[in-house]
Amino acid sequence: MAKAEPQSRRQTRGAVLELLLRRKGAFRPELSAGTALTDVSVWRIVSELRQEGWVVESRKRAPYVGGPSSFFTLSNDHAVLGVELSNGRLSVGLGGLDASVLQSWRCAVPAEPDQAVFEARCRELLGEALAQRGRRGLPAVQAAVALPGYGGPAHRRNAIFPWDLERLHAFLRQCLSPVPVALTNSVIAQAAYDRYAIGADALGRDHLFVFVGHGVAAAIVSAAGALDAFAPVEMGHAVVQRGGARCRCGHHGCLEAYTSLQAVGEIVGLDEASLLARGDAWLEPGAPGPRELAQLRDRLVLLGLGIGNALNLHGLRDVVISGWPSLLGPEEAAAVAHGIDESLLGGLQDDVTLHFRKPGTGSDPGASVAFAAWAFARRGGVDSPEPAALAA
Repeated sequence: MAKAEPQSRRQTRGAVLELLLRRKGAFRPELSAGTALTDVSVWRIVSELRQEGWVVESRKRAPYVGGPSSFFTLSNDHAVLGVELSNGRLSVGLGGLDASVLQSWRCAVPAEPDQAVFEARCRELLGEALAQRGRRGLPAVQAAVALPGYGGPAHRRNAIFPWDLERLHAFLRQCLSPVPVALTNSVIAQAAYDRYAIGADALGRDHLFVFVGHGVAAAIVSAAGALDAFAPVEMGHAVVQRGGARCRCGHHGCLEAYTSLQAVGEIVGLDEASLLARGDAWLEPGAPGPRELAQLRDRLVLLGLGIGNALNLHGLRDVVISGWPSLLGPEEAAAVAHGIDESLLGGLQDDVTLHFRKPGTGSDPGASVAFAAWAFARRGGVDSPEPAALAA
């Protein structure tokens, strides 16, 4: 995908801020090359951002002889807030503009809490986070809320996310006003975490990001789309077995019904909470055994079928897979590839590459903090957020 040159003031500032977020700092020539802006424009924008306190300048050895020594990074004098609901836990984080988590607060909630329970717990944790923000003297400039099943601005109420959106927006305004709030789907937040918090942007190409956990979801990540980097892809509720296992969405045979942590737990004899608590330990030698591994490979073939069909629709040639499949060995990775080969037009050839990324289990609310940092960069540090920022 070709890099489009930013046009408006918000876009040009946003392009510079996003690149600094992604690369954790840059020299001026790198900012010009990475944003498709002239050196004069970059200097004007960086000067503006420095005066406003969003960017700081330091001296660093130039990457080549005679090169500039001015190195620009995001300021650590401001904060973002992240709220994340995942795996039976509500998490709130206080973070920096660079997507780092400064402090976090967590509490257990039902796996699929009703809206009243979420509001009560969220109000408590946000109160603690905002109090800590005040003690640190950090103005909050952006907040983000990541929720499973949320469908974006055109969201349709469903069994995964049945909440009243108007009520949710009113609640968030009440708790966080005047801080701008970006609402997003959990997988988009995970993709932002992968891109900005753990430095996985070295791929440098458009790709399909797939996360397999409590649910199964995917997102298209645009390498060139600094301001429109993420687009959700509905994959977990694609039916792969007509009349098959019942899914929590109410349908039968969904990919999620076979590959979610709950489904995996039924194979290895552990519930979802135990799998999450053990982390990599559930893959100790001899556990799971040969019989269980064979069943897991069958499930991973189904995952590959779903991924292959997504690639047919979107024409991508790189896939990043995070979640429990990335904890397994080469034979299990081959099962995913086999499924893709069966469903991808033309089969799995050398031009399609799979990248397995270990999940950040226990890293919540890192994903929502990373998304909040991106949402701030996306609006260019301008006070009033774009209308779409509330529902990205």
